[in-house]
Amino acid sequence: MTSKPMIIARFHPQAWVNDYAIEVDGAFAVDVTDKVLAMGRYKALKLRDDQYETDNLIMHSHNGPFWVEVQEAIWEYYNEVEA
Repeated sequence: MTSKPMIIARFHPQAWVNDYAIEVDGAFAVDVTDKVLAMGRYKALKLRDDQYETDNLIMHSHNGPFWVEVQEAIWEYYNEVEA
């Protein structure tokens, strides 16, 4: 049985140290497949990591800086489903 492809985003929390955002413990992954597919293929493939649009894919309670990684997962999803 083949599993359904998913788009997994990774949340990377950071903290300010001497005016620099540095990675801290607490990264986690979230299935954002439904949110990304709701955008449509064209808009989804234009998403880039660490941008406002990708930051909004994940709900979180982190009060400091952070970034979201999902660009490669989106490309891999569309490569798999269109193959």
